[in-house]
Amino acid sequence: MKTDPVVSAVITMHGEGILAHRTLLSIQRCREYAEARGLRTEFVITLDNATAETRRVITSHPALRDDDQVHEINFRDLSLSRNFAIEKARGEYVGTFDGDDYFSKNWIERCVRGIEENGPTTIYHPELMVAFGELNAYWWQPDQLSKYYTPECLLTMNLWNACAFAKRSVFLEYPYQVSRPGESGFGYEDWLWNCDTIAAGYVHRTAPETIRFERRKSNGSLNVAHQRTGAVIRPSAFFDQV
Repeated sequence: MKTDPVVSAVITMHGEGILAHRTLLSIQRCREYAEARGLRTEFVITLDNATAETRRVITSHPALRDDDQVHEINFRDLSLSRNFAIEKARGEYVGTFDGDDYFSKNWIERCVRGIEENGPTTIYHPELMVAFGELNAYWWQPDQLSKYYTPECLLTMNLWNACAFAKRSVFLEYPYQVSRPGESGFGYEDWLWNCDTIAAGYVHRTAPETIRFERRKSNGSLNVAHQRTGAVIRPSAFFDQV
């Protein structure tokens, strides 16, 4: 009899098509690395109004196991897709993954060990970001406990990308807010989530020697859509504390 997973990899898909194939291979490398160190990991994948090609790639992918979850939904919203998957997740820990990016194989394992060492109020992000596609660049994300973190920066920019890893209870207590471009004028759900969790006492850290390879696109990107529609971040208790 198989035991419940320790980690749930929440993977959101919609129109990635064939790009989803290599993404799942990358996350599978993370899973294999973690499981070799005793951290059983499940995939919880959402197909949110997904294209036929994306559905075909995911449902026939060799990395899928019988105990992984694939859910067809029609929220047409990244935040609601993540929240749905987190509700379905069985792991003690949750990591969020976008459907067309890649990740260093030590990502899951480093995050779990970090939370075990530093406590359940710790949220992890990749230490190094490497962008490719429409933009080729790299940068280090700041650790909240380092000298490079300045709270005031969060008033004008998001310091951490949407790839987050924490106890599942954190995501349940602070779900992502709806952020459909052009609908309400509000956007940047991950920026808001970062602010709200800091205001609640959580600490955003970077997992040492971890990397996220982020695909940059001229079209089809949620951040680009928010920028083009002039979206702003919703009010947060964090702004009252700075």
